[in-house]
Amino acid sequence: PQLPPVGAALHISASTAFVIYLLINALLEGTAILLNYRALQVSPLSFCVPFMALTPVFLLPIGKFFLHEQISPGMIVGVFLVVTGSLVINRQLVAHGWLEPAKAILREKGSRYMMMVAFLLACTAALDKWFVTSGGDTEMGVRVLRSFSLSLGKSMMLALFFGLLAWWRLSRRKDAATTGSPATWTAVWGDVPGWVVLAGLFEGTVLILQLVAVQLTVAAIVISIKRSGILLACVLGWFLFKERGITDRVIGSFVMIAGVAVFFLTKPNAQGLCMVGLQGAIGVAALSLVLMSIALYLTRNWNKPASISPAESCGSGSRN
Repeated sequence: PQLPPVGAALHISASTAFVIYLLINALLEGTAILLNYRALQVSPLSFCVPFMALTPVFLLPIGKFFLHEQISPGMIVGVFLVVTGSLVINRQLVAHGWLEPAKAILREKGSRYMMMVAFLLACTAALDKWFVTSGGDTEMGVRVLRSFSLSLGKSMMLALFFGLLAWWRLSRRKDAATTGSPATWTAVWGDVPGWVVLAGLFEGTVLILQLVAVQLTVAAIVISIKRSGILLACVLGWFLFKERGITDRVIGSFVMIAGVAVFFLTKPNAQGLCMVGLQGAIGVAALSLVLMSIALYLTRNWNKPASISPAESCGSGSRN
């Protein structure tokens, strides 16, 4: 389909601007993917994944200054709930100081990596929204074709990004033949090729659906709904990987999802109207905080260690 006039402001052709856009996008998303997998290596799934809910927090100022989207007071309430939920994850450290839960987020490698991933994905979401909606109102069929074109282009650029990365890594290992390290690059394909292909299909489907969704609503809402899957990650971490002590993480995830919901309901549309006003947002926030307090009180002795230090908390569930 005809590309949107994204390069008009830079006085370059649409095709050239499209290639530049794909290069920037591949660099941001490729880096985010690497950081995401690294976070999963060094931290429990139920601990690091909830911090993906911070994406709307970063997308709030990006959408305002880059996409010129409106910000309502209710959205600030949603951001507050998301941040509160992230602190609840480390609530056991309150005994060592009120600021210890926040400090623990920065000490833990997995949470730091996921915060960087959230920021990078917020940038790519804004870029995607800008690309598919450039050129003013167009027919829905044209926008869907743009989404498929963008998905294909991003997939090719990401393949190029990781292909060059693999070549660079292998070229730095001149003794690879003696150490046997080349096998590590093919071990996953040899062990579980079906799961790798299935994961690729899921990722491609998610990408297409996300690009279509950003045309129907604001970027912050799309990413907010997508990030609500953090609760499922907590459950899977407990069920599949036998992670323990996830009570606080589940409670924190519920609060973060409530913040996502408030963010969604109070986001102004193109006409400046919101589904829920500030009073409704405050009501949802108050209910969420009350339920959170009750849940924290009822589970205050669950999985409570005899003695825990801030440093031990960061490494208690980490995997090397």
